[in-house]
Amino acid sequence: MDKNQVAALLEEIAVLLTLKEGSNSFEIRAYENAARAVGSLEGEIGQLVREGKLKGTPGLGPTLIKRIEEAVTTEHIAFYDELVANTPQVKLDMLRIPGLGPKRINLIYQQVNVTSLAELEQACKDDKVAHLPGFGKKTQDKILQGLEFVSQHADRYLYSVGEAEGERIRAALVEQPGVVRLQIAGSLRRRRETVKDIDMVLSVDDQAGSDVRRALMDFFTSQPSVKAITGKGETKSSVILQSGIAMDLRVVGDSQFPYTLHHFTGSREHHIPLRRRALSMDMTINDYGLFQMKDGQETLIPCKTEADIYAALQMDYVEPELREDTGEIDAAARHALPTLVQESDLRGVLHVHSTWSDGQNSIREMAEACIARGYSYMGLTDHSKLASYANGLHADDLKRQGEEIDRLNEEFAGRFHILKGTECDILRDGTLDFDDETLASLDFVVASIHSNFNLPQAEQTQRMLRAIANPYVDIIGHSTGRILLGRPGYPLDLDQVIEAAAEHGTCIEINAHPSRLDLDWRYVRKARDKGIQIPIDPDAHALVGIDDMRYGIGVARKGWLRASDVLNTKDFEALVTFFHVRRSKK
Repeated sequence: MDKNQVAALLEEIAVLLTLKEGSNSFEIRAYENAARAVGSLEGEIGQLVREGKLKGTPGLGPTLIKRIEEAVTTEHIAFYDELVANTPQVKLDMLRIPGLGPKRINLIYQQVNVTSLAELEQACKDDKVAHLPGFGKKTQDKILQGLEFVSQHADRYLYSVGEAEGERIRAALVEQPGVVRLQIAGSLRRRRETVKDIDMVLSVDDQAGSDVRRALMDFFTSQPSVKAITGKGETKSSVILQSGIAMDLRVVGDSQFPYTLHHFTGSREHHIPLRRRALSMDMTINDYGLFQMKDGQETLIPCKTEADIYAALQMDYVEPELREDTGEIDAAARHALPTLVQESDLRGVLHVHSTWSDGQNSIREMAEACIARGYSYMGLTDHSKLASYANGLHADDLKRQGEEIDRLNEEFAGRFHILKGTECDILRDGTLDFDDETLASLDFVVASIHSNFNLPQAEQTQRMLRAIANPYVDIIGHSTGRILLGRPGYPLDLDQVIEAAAEHGTCIEINAHPSRLDLDWRYVRKARDKGIQIPIDPDAHALVGIDDMRYGIGVARKGWLRASDVLNTKDFEALVTFFHVRRSKK
């Protein structure tokens, strides 16, 4: 397990303890604090455990260190498993309802006596929940909306969860004897924001015997993260992992590998027009091969890679992220596909938090972590004063923070730059949480909505449009406010927002946090086509959060972004010039 997974497990224990009747509040806080402590650790947690370096870390006592060591070495915590086993299933199911926390779940469970989400839905429809202490009709309606959201996203997992699970098994399998090629396929390879399952394709030598295939399948199905085996054969095996996500492994001869990989990468929407193109050229394509049809006979067209398949169809290679039937077939045939942005194109990070507001690390620590990752600048954006829950800064705080940044910039001169910024709250009427004089003193401003999510769409849209029109707003942060699998975005006319951002030269970020990935890739291309610069921002609240940039790259590539479309592919001087010029124009 990596740090994020361990921290998430500790947070889940805290939630499960809250759901447990008679739990000790001090124990709950201990796990919450431990999760934050783990998330802020620098270095690979497995190495820290092996070297015994967790001892003395604030927030980590002997019991918690043992739990963390157990998680790292066995990939689970027995105490967590015990809590899950002893928690009524309906309580666990209710945790998936947006906005419904453990305390309210306990109250519903105790006083309404529901044993399933279906019973909870009926209780809401019968108006039983509204009369509970501290609830009311609005809360009941929100629970009904949340139940509908849960139903729509059942059996889905964040991309980051699927990626971690798939990579763990891929890394183990690739070292096994007989493996020629191995690749994760499916929606993970296409970098969809959520996934239902994991597909993996493995090739062996065409002449390999059954013993090789059986040994690989035995190894796959006996991995520590496998909870159950749902199917096992020489060509395909299926398992359920400890996280609940299903995984399939297909083993083929190496000559079949590119066809099988292409087929199981998908998407279905991409394959349908591709097959039509093949048929128009008297070809047919499936997971066994690409075939030329003549006089009722099929002849295999040899392909060593997926690129060969597309070339045989007189197309440029289509990157997996683009295979969604959004125009990529026609563009590939016209040799008009963009050269997609890569993580190596990024020069710096914007939208970073520190201990001045709700971050877990100092400005220096965040800057040094960026330097270690090869970045040349960092845009600091601690919260504004309205965000009191996040220790938001007042104008005087910003001035003092600016003085610290000046000192650090002198120290880092020539090798790294810190930009002075803020993540400024957009108020209900669309004005900002700082006055223009304060905003003008900063290098750049990210403006975000953190409150009043339930305004009518027209009002919410006007709120956003007014913020975009402010001359000091350089970037709109996490534009819809969605939390993937957690809550839908607030109602917003994104087409209007994109039009306004293009008119005012305002950037719209891709928030790279794996629970956000907001702006959605479906709108990223619309923004690109309007000429909007789109920064990829980690919204990092701890050192490990900086590494979320790679998730944002996935969204950018799905949105057809080139390096020139991404704001923070600019070097420091070009970035500062960009901010200066756009403000001067306004």
